[in-house]
Amino acid sequence: MSSSPVRPRGAKRNRTKAALIEAFWSVVDELGFSAATLEAVAERAGMSRGAIYSNFASRADLLFAAAGARGLKINRDFSQPGALDEKLREFAKDLVEILPDAPATQLWHAELLLHIATKPALKAQVAEGFAALFQVMASQLEAQHQDQLAISAGSLALAIQSLTMGLVYQAILSPDAVTEDVVLEAFAALARGAVR
Repeated sequence: MSSSPVRPRGAKRNRTKAALIEAFWSVVDELGFSAATLEAVAERAGMSRGAIYSNFASRADLLFAAAGARGLKINRDFSQPGALDEKLREFAKDLVEILPDAPATQLWHAELLLHIATKPALKAQVAEGFAALFQVMASQLEAQHQDQLAISAGSLALAIQSLTMGLVYQAILSPDAVTEDVVLEAFAALARGAVR
């Protein structure tokens, strides 16, 4: 007697989400972000609009999940113990590893930013997402380095993100200028300035 393998309960949900994200990008690549309505994505995926709402709370959530799937994977976890300068050096080295992939994100990222800029509710949701990210980073930084910081942990979290995104955008515009040495020096300077 043979039995079929038991699949984890979330496996189908993960496949459905992946299919919807793939359909979203298919529509965006062909027609742009504005054309990636829930109806268009559902039709492209061969699913109902209800399938989207079963997996994503809103079109914005689908958009953010899709951007996360295609975007650069930047690890902003600062929860581990260790000296701030060493943590930022490791962070910088990880960033150097992914910067060569930045130019491939240029077109869709520019269109995404324009799309967000024209939708006030979406812009507010992005701001909320970043506020939550900064809060997590600040909590981790404060837990590890509170007695050493010359600036607030929240300001340091924002500075790390701003420096990171500035280097990513510069790597898109002039990849030869954003060398490993430049990235490491920039984060070393941030580490020196952030501690007493």
